[in-house]
Amino acid sequence: MVLALSLSTTTPCSRSVCIHKNLECLEEQQKRYFPVFSDRVVYTPDSLYKELISQHKGLRDLINREMRSVSRGILIFSRSWAVDLGLPEKQGVICDALLLSQNNIPLLYTILSECDEGWKDYSLRVACSLKLKLVNTGGYTGKLCITPLVFLLNPDRTANALHGSDLQIYPESYNLTTTQHMEALLQSLVIVLLGFRSFLSEELGSEVLNLLTDKQYELLSKNLRKTRELFVHGLPGSGKTILALRIMEKIRNVFGCQPGDILYVCENQPLMKFVSKKNICQAVTRKTFMKNNFERTQHIIIDEAQNFRTEDGDWYEKARTITRRENGNRGILWIFLDYFQTSHLSCNGLPHFLDQDPKEELTRVVRNADPIANYLQKVMQEVTENPPPNIPPACLEMVHEAKWVQGVPGNFQIVECSDLEEMVVQLAERCQFLLRNAYSPKDIAVLFSKASEVEIYKEKLLRAMRRRRMSQLDEGNDLLVRIKDATDMAGNHIVLDSVRRFSGLERNIVFGVNPVAAEPAVSHNLLLCLASRAKKHLYILKVSI
Repeated sequence: MVLALSLSTTTPCSRSVCIHKNLECLEEQQKRYFPVFSDRVVYTPDSLYKELISQHKGLRDLINREMRSVSRGILIFSRSWAVDLGLPEKQGVICDALLLSQNNIPLLYTILSECDEGWKDYSLRVACSLKLKLVNTGGYTGKLCITPLVFLLNPDRTANALHGSDLQIYPESYNLTTTQHMEALLQSLVIVLLGFRSFLSEELGSEVLNLLTDKQYELLSKNLRKTRELFVHGLPGSGKTILALRIMEKIRNVFGCQPGDILYVCENQPLMKFVSKKNICQAVTRKTFMKNNFERTQHIIIDEAQNFRTEDGDWYEKARTITRRENGNRGILWIFLDYFQTSHLSCNGLPHFLDQDPKEELTRVVRNADPIANYLQKVMQEVTENPPPNIPPACLEMVHEAKWVQGVPGNFQIVECSDLEEMVVQLAERCQFLLRNAYSPKDIAVLFSKASEVEIYKEKLLRAMRRRRMSQLDEGNDLLVRIKDATDMAGNHIVLDSVRRFSGLERNIVFGVNPVAAEPAVSHNLLLCLASRAKKHLYILKVSI
């Protein structure tokens, strides 16, 4: 990652913003999402504008009338700028539109289909929130005001201005006088709309934002009322869990939900507990989901669905039934999965691949360093050529659309050991080396094929590391290292767990200990799931036969 926005060049309450070093820089993203031309006003997104004017008669006339005096600028439409900013949606709002035009102050239009006493508070709150985020999150350092303008669109296609003449007048120094001023503000807007809290924040103890990829932002921008059900297929490292978290935040704001109204379901407990700590939903494992009733639940997000099973019943039918209540109020059911990481041969309970409609694909992989990414591509090719019998070959075709972001240094190594004892010694030595070279225990995960191996190797590894500490001449290098399973991902300890229980999680350094699948048909899938967990360093330790 590289800094797109540094604390040293922004406002006091701002935070660092990071972009993957080989993705588009902030300026390029701004020019593509929000272009500014010298000879016209751009309406964006064009598809949303056309949809809105087709659904609401008189909206085109209102927009055209308001734009008569504007010669250059950009008008950015949203179904709800409130939701985009993390605020609750207001009923009766047709759309909001932000206008940035040369030699004018920014204007925020709110178009209503019905009027109530709360319209003024709503428009002021959204305008104020947008201003604060552009400064405190987006790092905009210029003078800034945003004036809210509110219109009621009548059934007869006429429109009434609800705002009065009491709007605050700002000095001309607040006007956006040049294209450069507009583009600087729009770059801050890109950060506001695409930024999400990086997992790096927990490591550094300060807030760091990453930016969504194009496809992630496209999916996040979908109209949830029209996309009630969706299958999202994502390659390893394409950000499925990140997107699932953001979608749940959007569900909360669009439908006015409490955490208990949204259910997140996954297969393994560590991932479930990791999501639970976000306090945006109720998180459970599939087994818990099948054992209990969820009468309050309205919306369901399913993650890592390729590893679900039907041993406890038809989880998919139960999820559909819950989100399709008899009262007719359909909820959201989004299912995230990656067939490449299937780790069993049982029935997964998913509809047939051709019946998964609508579906979307996440094919840009941004997690792994180059050597790991190269290894992943080879293993994915093996899976494609020799798919397990419970995976339809057609679902693996998306590998041909994969985009691997290159240029990140790292390390991948397969270490051959003569026996288990040597393997443990090698593991202890490498962990000690990494810990003495600026890595911390929370960077490291040691993953096994079976859960039953974890406790056996835990004691062996601890003994080996103690022996190495005692043999060190420099007592100042003594490191007391804790080892735990993946249930507490935030703790400062080395994680020892199985590959399956670590699914959906990640660490900078991953050791795979003698990875052998119980079912040979999914051996490459298990390797893929293991390798994709590592961001920077991957070591696979094998016993030579």
